[in-house]
Amino acid sequence: MMDFMRSLFGRKEETGSRKVVGAPADFGLQEVAYMQESNRRLSQLQELSTRFAGTPHAPKMKAVYEKSRNIHAYLVSRKKVHELEMFHLQNTDHFITAFTAILDVHQKHQDLLLASTHGSEKVEPAMKSSAAERLKRLEKAATLPDLVKPVETSVQVYHDRGAKATVPRLYVPEISINTFERITYYAPTKAEELVPKQVGFTSSKEEKEAFQDFLMLRLGLKDVSYVGNALVTIPNNNGITPTGLVPVLHWEGFLYALNLNDYRLFPVKIYRSSGK
Repeated sequence: MMDFMRSLFGRKEETGSRKVVGAPADFGLQEVAYMQESNRRLSQLQELSTRFAGTPHAPKMKAVYEKSRNIHAYLVSRKKVHELEMFHLQNTDHFITAFTAILDVHQKHQDLLLASTHGSEKVEPAMKSSAAERLKRLEKAATLPDLVKPVETSVQVYHDRGAKATVPRLYVPEISINTFERITYYAPTKAEELVPKQVGFTSSKEEKEAFQDFLMLRLGLKDVSYVGNALVTIPNNNGITPTGLVPVLHWEGFLYALNLNDYRLFPVKIYRSSGK
């Protein structure tokens, strides 16, 4: 057994200098571990792409997987395995976590709808429909205006850090919180009427909690907290991509920008200048 181990790892005993015989270009143990982790992440991206099949995001998810696979092949061929690990730490890990969470929330929502649809025949329809579904019907009947609008003042703290790859919209953008402007949202009253309300970074605790309660009702998310507003370019369901002020939420350890036009979540991260 010892002879077999020596033939596998070579004669050097130091952990950092051991080589794996038969690995591409005789990479060291740490580099082989990085490559294995990279392959694991690629498998997760491929699985995520499969789960998005049949949705408008399917081509984009496939493009992210293929781009990541090409980056893996390029960096391994150049023996830049450490750079490959850094690429995954800075991009892939957060991307997988964020979009898996979005899919899970969507699935939970679909499960709730299915459960309410197949409920007891003796239950009145008004009792079976959830508060979130009633709110959606109110929004549809009211024909609400676009709620993602550009900032009208000259004060803008949006930082465009530029694309990092050829599929920029699916990489996690860096944003800055706008501490001046407020966004408008429409909340239901007990009389099932929609009334406009506003919330911003400087809003009172009560105003922020009211917005969080609205989000829990509208999205079905628990333990979601409101961070502030940010100016971002965000996709709509209709294919138009407006640039406007949207709320930023903290949920399950990550930040998301919320499109108030169609209530889709998009992962983001706070821009921090170097040295801070």
